Amino acid sequence: MAQFARPGDYTPAEAMVIYSARELKNFDGRMGLIGIGLPLLATQVAKKLYCPNMIMIVETGQADANPIEIPISIMDSRLTYGSSWQMGDPEGLFPLVRGEIDFGFIGGAQIDKYGNVNSTFIGSDYNKPAKRLAGTAGAVDIGGFAKTTITTMHHQKRRVVEKVDYLTTPGWMVKKWPEGTWVRREELGLPGGPSCFISTLGIMRYDDETKIMYVDQYFPGVRVQQIKENTGFDIDVSRATEAEPILVEELRVLREEADPLNIYRTR
Repeated sequence: MAQFARPGDYTPAEAMVIYSARELKNFDGRMGLIGIGLPLLATQVAKKLYCPNMIMIVETGQADANPIEIPISIMDSRLTYGSSWQMGDPEGLFPLVRGEIDFGFIGGAQIDKYGNVNSTFIGSDYNKPAKRLAGTAGAVDIGGFAKTTITTMHHQKRRVVEKVDYLTTPGWMVKKWPEGTWVRREELGLPGGPSCFISTLGIMRYDDETKIMYVDQYFPGVRVQQIKENTGFDIDVSRATEAEPILVEELRVLREEADPLNIYRTR
């Protein structure tokens, strides 16, 4: 009989990883382009528990990556060990433009109500930012050309915002340059689109008509009001339901097999 973990038995980051892994259940035998960090960790948990035949590609060219330890950057040689083959950089992104990537999985510093992601800078002036971030790497390609995209990051008011400070990765609605008007991504010739945002508090999805983010599920031990208080816009919670509890076995796999060195899961 399955044993359930209590909310106090795991950290919010661990919850985010496990619910992200569950989101990948339907991608067994399919191909994903994965960002480094928590997306890669969640993918490893998913492969061990739910979808062993899922094929992971990393933007630096590691195909069918299966690292025995979680790498700390996209240049970490641990990504290459265990992969089926090693392409060059940027050849790891070429399957995107050929329409071969079923899903992309990325993180970032900010996400807005349309699923646009910022991983470039914080502030109002690109040339004088309050904080310069790592930049796009392959995130713009993943968000632009994968058949669907999953995003994950900590749920804080400064991160989940009305409008991102800089649009690194396109969501459902983007501002057309130079007019500055909002247009749907398909009007710009972009396929796919984000399917969900998984945070440390819950799972958010996008309305079919308006494409605005709403709360689909909140994690056990989380109050809906917490999500509203930590979101930078008036997010719809009317459709929210409580997520299924985390399993003790999911925690064991995360801690003992996927991230035994605790590189990411308690951050």
